Amino acid sequence: MSDARVQVDLDRVIGRVRPEIYGQFLSRRRWVADGALYQPGHPDADDNGLRANVVDAVRELAPPVVRWPGGCTGTSYEWTYGVGPAEQRSRTMDWHFGYDVDNGFGTAEFVRFCRAVGAEPQINLTTGTGTMREALAWLEYANARTDSHWANLRRSHGYPEPFDVRYWQIGNEDWGEWEIGRVTAEENARRCREWARALHKLDPRVAVLAVGAWRPDLAVDWNLPLLREAWDDLDYLTVHTYWRFDPTQPDGDYDRLIAVTDAEEDAIRALRGLIDLVARERRSAHRPMLAFTEWNCADITRKEMSPRWRPSDSQYRMVDAAVVAAFLNVLQRQCDTVGLANFAQTINVVGALLVTDDAVVRETVYWPLWMHRHHSGPVAVPAVVSGPRVSAQAWNGDPVSVPALDVSATRDDSGHTVWISMVNRDREQDLTVELATPGARSTGPARVITLSGDSPLSANTLAEPDAVAPVTRESDLAASPVVTLPACSHTIIQLPITGVAEVRRAG
Repeated sequence: MSDARVQVDLDRVIGRVRPEIYGQFLSRRRWVADGALYQPGHPDADDNGLRANVVDAVRELAPPVVRWPGGCTGTSYEWTYGVGPAEQRSRTMDWHFGYDVDNGFGTAEFVRFCRAVGAEPQINLTTGTGTMREALAWLEYANARTDSHWANLRRSHGYPEPFDVRYWQIGNEDWGEWEIGRVTAEENARRCREWARALHKLDPRVAVLAVGAWRPDLAVDWNLPLLREAWDDLDYLTVHTYWRFDPTQPDGDYDRLIAVTDAEEDAIRALRGLIDLVARERRSAHRPMLAFTEWNCADITRKEMSPRWRPSDSQYRMVDAAVVAAFLNVLQRQCDTVGLANFAQTINVVGALLVTDDAVVRETVYWPLWMHRHHSGPVAVPAVVSGPRVSAQAWNGDPVSVPALDVSATRDDSGHTVWISMVNRDREQDLTVELATPGARSTGPARVITLSGDSPLSANTLAEPDAVAPVTRESDLAASPVVTLPACSHTIIQLPITGVAEVRRAG
C-alpha cells in the first residue's frame, strides 16, 4: 500500500516551459568572476584566463542564459574599463563593496564564456551611477553592425562581428536602501520607460528586463507604476528572492525552508494578477513575463560582503537542495507566467560551485539544477497529488503544514516521454508513491534519478566533495507503478510512453 499517489494528466497542457528558467547569475565581484572563474596564471587557466575545470562544471549545467555583471556590484560598473586589451585595463574600485577589482573579465570575455558553455549572455545595465547614454553606447558596442563610433571601437578590439547580446536588464534592486542610486517607484518607472524605448529603437531584437520588487510591501506600489509606464517596451518584470536560513538552529532551519516554495508560488499567482490587471486596463494582448533574476537559499551567518572574505568550505546541505528542487518545480508549474530565471549565483557567493585555488566542488544545490536541466521536458502538464502533510513553519514563525510531496510533471512534444519531478519534504520518513498516467502506456523501463543524503544536513565539502550526488537506476514501472522516495530527497522519473497525442510546437 502506498503513502501517496500522483496522477499525471498528459493530455492537458499548462504551457511551454522556457529553457531560460534554468539560467545562472555570475557577478563580477571577488571570488566569483574575479579570482574564481577568471584567474590568469592559475595552473588550470586557459589562454583567456578562464579556469577550465570551472568552465567545465558550469557547462555541465547547460545554462541557457547567464546574467552579469551584477547584482549590487553592477549598479556602479563602468563597462568601458572592461574592454580593449586586457593588459591595458586598470583595476578600479567597486563602489558598492568598497574594494578594488580587476577588469580583465569584461564584456568580450563574458560573451566568450557564455558561448563556451552554450548560454545566451544577459547584461545588467548600470543604473546607480550610469546614464541612458552609457547604456546605449554599451548596446551599440555589443550589437551594432553600423559604421559608428562604438561599433568601430569593438572592431578595433578584434571583434568584427557583433556579440548579439539579446537580454538587457535595466537596474538591480533599485528600490533597496543598500543600492547606489536608489530611486522612488515613480522615478524607476519613468527611467525604465525611456531606457526600454531607446534600447528597442537601437536594436528591436533585444529583450528588455526591468527591475521589479518581490517584497510584499512593495509588490503593488513599486511594480504597478512600472508596468503602467513601461508596458509597451517591457519584455520581463524581474524580481529577486532569497530564503535565508540559520544553520546554527537545532534543525538547520529545516521547518522554515521547506515551507517557502508554497508561499512563493502563491506570490507568483498574485503578481500575475497585477500583470493581468494592467493588460485589462490597456486592453492589451501583450504581457511581460516574470523573471527571477536572482533566487536561492542563503546562509545568514556568512560574511561574504567583507573584502577580506574568501571561500573556505561549502555552505549548502541536502535540505537546501530539496528547496531548490521544489522551486524549480514551481517554475515549471508556473511556466505561463515565469519565462526566465537566474540561479544566484554560479560560483562561491551563494554559489552552486565552491571554488578555491585548489578545488572545484559541486554544492548540493548544484544537482537539482543539473537534474531539471537534463531530465525535464518542454511541455508542463498537470499532476494531481494526494498524500500526507508535514508540519512546517511560516516565514513569520507561525506553525503551518505543507504537503509532504511536491510534484511537477513535464513531457516532450511527441508524447513519447514524461518526466515526473518529486520532492519528499518529510525529514524522517520515506514515501511510497503510486504513479498513474491515464491514457498512456509504458514502453520500457523508467529511469529513476534520486538525490539524497545520509541526513537533511548532509553536505558536499572539500574533504567529501561527492557525499551528496544523484544516483540513477532503472525500474519497471509497468509491472509495478510504485516508487519509494527517501526522506528529504529529490527524484525525477523519466518514463517512456505511448498513447498520448502530439503537442504542436508553439512560440
